[in-house]
Amino acid sequence: MKEEESIKQVAKVFINMGAEEETARKMASQLVKRAEQKAQENKSDKIIELQRLLELSVYGAQGLLKPDEKGDFDEK
Repeated sequence: MKEEESIKQVAKVFINMGAEEETARKMASQLVKRAEQKAQENKSDKIIELQRLLELSVYGAQGLLKPDEKGDFDEK
């Protein structure tokens, strides 16, 4: 997938979460670049890293931790 197409698709996710179009595009661009960096660091696939970062973003926008990253936090 081309970088520009990835940015457009990720921006749609942020728009659906309530971000303005310009802000969504900036966040998407940063997320795609970070996914590329993590893919190189971890010698993994960019799409997998992008998926992980998107999941983290969605949970974060809801004020939640990913279920597999809750660790020792107790919900009270």
